[in-house]
Amino acid sequence: MVMSPFYTYERIFQDSGRYVKLSEHGKFYAWWEQYLRDEGFLVCYRPFSDLYQLPLFRGHVVGLLGMDIPHLRVGHIVCVDEVGVIDPADGAPDHIDISQYVLDRRVQGVVLHSEFLAVDRRTASIE
Repeated sequence: MVMSPFYTYERIFQDSGRYVKLSEHGKFYAWWEQYLRDEGFLVCYRPFSDLYQLPLFRGHVVGLLGMDIPHLRVGHIVCVDEVGVIDPADGAPDHIDISQYVLDRRVQGVVLHSEFLAVDRRTASIE
């Protein structure tokens, strides 16, 4: 979804084998950031507040927002496009309004990252 219809789950899963996912200390690397760059996408970190500007780009720019879920001791990542949040969690609806998602997650004690990775979908070289 983030990259384009040309990047299927299977393709990305296969390509991900080229990237280190865990540090020597067991920390999980955000390997997808380098993958996106390697595939020709323009990516940059933007302040959290810029998430609300994504509808202005009409789907050409999407965001990857990370968060920490302290009570589960895990991290999580969602995609944000011009319609709202796409959460890959089981049972999540297709899209959730960004304001509602943020409110719900904060009430649950989730700590949203102060920046998100903006991905310009127009910049990749499609093979």
